[in-house]
Amino acid sequence: MALARAPLSIQTKWAVRYTAALLVSISIFAFYVYARIDRNLEQDARLVLELQAQELVQELADSTGSSEGLTEYVERHVASAEPGVMLGIAVYDPAGNLLIARGSLQGHTLEVPREVIRGRTTPAVYKADFGDRSPFLVLATRAPNGIVQVAVSQHRFEERARHLAWVMVLALPLLLLLTLGTGWLLARGSLRPIAQITTTARRITGANLDEQIPTTGSGDELDQLAATLNDMIARLRESMERMRQFSADAAHELRTPLAALRSQIEVTLEKDRTPSEYRGVLSGLLEEVETLGDAVHAMLRLASSEAGIDPTRRASVALLPLLDEVMDFFEPVADEHKVELRRTSCPDVSISGDPTWLHQLFANLLHNAIKYTPAGGRVTIEASLHGGRIAVRVRDTGVGIPKGEQERVFARFHRTGARQEVPGSGLGLPIAREIARAHGGSIELESMPGVGSTFTVWLPLGDIGSPAT
Repeated sequence: MALARAPLSIQTKWAVRYTAALLVSISIFAFYVYARIDRNLEQDARLVLELQAQELVQELADSTGSSEGLTEYVERHVASAEPGVMLGIAVYDPAGNLLIARGSLQGHTLEVPREVIRGRTTPAVYKADFGDRSPFLVLATRAPNGIVQVAVSQHRFEERARHLAWVMVLALPLLLLLTLGTGWLLARGSLRPIAQITTTARRITGANLDEQIPTTGSGDELDQLAATLNDMIARLRESMERMRQFSADAAHELRTPLAALRSQIEVTLEKDRTPSEYRGVLSGLLEEVETLGDAVHAMLRLASSEAGIDPTRRASVALLPLLDEVMDFFEPVADEHKVELRRTSCPDVSISGDPTWLHQLFANLLHNAIKYTPAGGRVTIEASLHGGRIAVRVRDTGVGIPKGEQERVFARFHRTGARQEVPGSGLGLPIAREIARAHGGSIELESMPGVGSTFTVWLPLGDIGSPAT
């Protein structure tokens, strides 16, 4: 069985990619430099030819016609030239007949271009092969008393270009190592924050959510990633804290009724009882179990609302029919408590959310208002638009809530003052607030003891300005 090859680290990949990209760039640059230098060397060879030709043309112009003097001049000129250039000079009469040939042109008769014989003033430059290692560059130009032909070997110029090419080739391995090392160091420095993020993330557990991933303050993508992960950890920490609090509150609230049930059962089993007595005890236990079931159901609803809205249950909910439906449901309850229930203004708009949860939200607030409003009181529901939000107010003329207790009424299982005398689980208002939060809204409370309370639900609109359907 073949062993699985270990995957390359990001640091190695970045170093290799950096090296490859840099080598490609350097190769292209080196090729460009070589081409430019080769072209410049050829231009240098042309310049040497032109300078030699100009001197010969001037000599022919100044010559008195003595062939001995011209031959001596050409021989001296060839002898004084640098050996590597392999200078060759040939002089022709105006008809193109060879008069003198020295240097590399001696013994190598080259045909003079016709355009030069015909009197063309512009020099003709061409290449010729004398069987040497490198071709010769030849220039032929018209002179006042004839034609001058000058040749130089390109060997020396090509040798310089080849030397440069070999320097580049030999330097390539060293350049490769330097580039790879530099790329490795750069990748290591760039990825150091990721290593810190990984190390910190491994230390973070459900019991250790207080640790933060360090940031460099540079504001780059890695800093943004670290900040995003810190925000996520903060949300997880908040969720875990809510779960711990929920578990502690649930255990505390369920302990008392369960202990009461157990106590009643133990007392009942201590001695024999009549069927009617057993029936009475069982009826009482049934009521306790129903109350306990309601509390458990309420806690499950609270846990679900804290988890957020299920996207599959989100819909556009018409506000006016929703409020009328809730009021119709609680109309008998209000009549039983001798409380007047009415609705005033309400714009015809829609809310985006879970229809069941929104019904539960307003049902909890309305039920809460009816419970704490004495006979003869009044509960009013009204709604008004405020930009892109809707404010739904549930106003009662009940017992009111002291200033110091107003924020605590949203705590789970918290029931104080006169509220302890009214049956309930202490979860209605916390569930209502969590449902509002899940819909991107909030609940505000204004209350005065003996005057009444107003719960205002702020929710974003689903279709602003559109009639509800």
